[in-house]
Amino acid sequence: MPTSPAQPATTLLHDLLAPPALAFRPGDLTLGDQMGKVLVLQGYPPRVGPAWAARVLSLPGVFGSLHAHPADTYTLLKAMNTSIAEFASRLNNGGPALAMQQAQQSLDDARELLRKIDAESQRVFYVTIVLLVLAPDQEELGRRVRTVQAACAAASMHAREAVFQQEPGLRAAGPWGDLPSGIADLGRRNMPAETVAAAYPWTASGMNHGHGTVWGRDTAGGMVLLDRWAPPPEAGITNPNVAILATSGAGKTGTATIQIVREYAQGAKVIVIDPERQFRRLCQRLGGSWVNTAGGSGRLNPFQARALPPALGDDDDEDAAEEAARGALDAHMQRLQTFFSLYLPDLSLAQRARLEEAIEGVYAEKGIDRRSDPATVKTWPTTTDLYRYVKANGPEDLALLLRSAGEGSDSAMWAGQTTLAADPDFLVLDIHELAESSDRVRRAQFFNCLSYAWDLVRRDRTERVMLFVDEAWMLVDPQTPQALLFMKTMAKRIRKYSGSLNLATQNTADFFAPEVKAAGEAVIGNCAYKLLLRQDDKDLEVLDKLMHLTEAEHDLLHTAKRSEGLLIAGNQRIHVVIEAAPWELDLIP
Repeated sequence: MPTSPAQPATTLLHDLLAPPALAFRPGDLTLGDQMGKVLVLQGYPPRVGPAWAARVLSLPGVFGSLHAHPADTYTLLKAMNTSIAEFASRLNNGGPALAMQQAQQSLDDARELLRKIDAESQRVFYVTIVLLVLAPDQEELGRRVRTVQAACAAASMHAREAVFQQEPGLRAAGPWGDLPSGIADLGRRNMPAETVAAAYPWTASGMNHGHGTVWGRDTAGGMVLLDRWAPPPEAGITNPNVAILATSGAGKTGTATIQIVREYAQGAKVIVIDPERQFRRLCQRLGGSWVNTAGGSGRLNPFQARALPPALGDDDDEDAAEEAARGALDAHMQRLQTFFSLYLPDLSLAQRARLEEAIEGVYAEKGIDRRSDPATVKTWPTTTDLYRYVKANGPEDLALLLRSAGEGSDSAMWAGQTTLAADPDFLVLDIHELAESSDRVRRAQFFNCLSYAWDLVRRDRTERVMLFVDEAWMLVDPQTPQALLFMKTMAKRIRKYSGSLNLATQNTADFFAPEVKAAGEAVIGNCAYKLLLRQDDKDLEVLDKLMHLTEAEHDLLHTAKRSEGLLIAGNQRIHVVIEAAPWELDLIP
């Protein structure tokens, strides 16, 4: 087999390390396919706090290099004594108020530095901070440079362009430990050791609870390990709920699959509401129970009430106490009203009143009243019973509206007793076949599945249950906000039942429409974990206001790659890349 002549190893290394293009101009440079500009920090604030350089170094497209060289203490003390005498002389001679104020400030700073050297034995360093700003084109470069200079000005610093010194500036900004004399003269400043240490932008230290499940890695390659069920108290995490917000194709399904698999492997029960048939293969591979609830093998009777969960015996769950006081049937009647509001959103007030009367009537025909124990009921009313009751008792127009649910095309979903298995460890409720149905039918069955899942979550307060609601935007209906209010209640209460609500949506802005904003904001807000993947402009505008995104975070979400984004967990936020193990890749749709 013929081989090509071997090239010197140094040539191959140069090919790997060197950019394809490199050019220097008086005010900027070209580095590969990027435009760049070197800036040198001058004029530092008189007082600084922890990570004082982070505000600038964390801006998009900004890379920084800090050069610190130990100063000769004797020479420095001699120069400082001279400076102190000079500042004191200026104050004694008097002058304009502003000049006097500046001289007093300089005198105080010099004395404080002298005290640190003498009393605290602190070393002093000559520090030069060099910034390299990169952007894909000249226009974006100009915008980023102005942003950097504005951020510096806001922090009482000044970033000066290294005019006619872009080449030595690049050498100083790079990771080569090289500081040309021209750049050093341009920005050198003496600082005590504590100020130098505080300059490093260690504002993000990753996320690691020490136990739990792995989500991915941060930008430094550190592991993101979170325990949604038992986070450390200092993390500020109040519940195990997760909201995955992203545009289409950003990696929502893959991320959700990874979380589901890992939580299931650690013993959590899993319930998935799947409008897009994304999780059937996963469910089958893991030996779960997949149910077609869109008129297929699985039927969920919306009339079936279920026994209320055992009370906590304290004031920790006021909603549960109120529910128990009303009784199981009364509590379920409210759900039925929401179900029919979604299915028949255009009913008049009179028709709604007659419908409520008819619902009570069909329960009575089955011998069920408000005192009945759901566990003792053998046969529940169905939509067929309701249709026939209204057809016999009127009004006729309401009967016509209920015909499809009672005997028509929608009856396969609801006209019969519930057929689902009692308590599977992995359950997927699939409504994909309703994709071509009307919005009202899809929303009604989506809510019916969610209601059933909520009862499963509440069945045992000691069992960890992960409830995943995919494409949650489908429940958002400005005309019928009750469905979103139901999800809000779930988000608020599910932690009390050892459950975790997980929702994914590609239409974040829908949750903040004026008609449903209060409930939508509460649903998202009650998720202590928020994973923001790539966003479109409309959703990003909403998230900017809701999450108070920084400019760097905004740019990240606008340009993020698949499965890359911003993770907000309690009082921490971090740039994260979601990673799947090789064996998990085969499970992702």
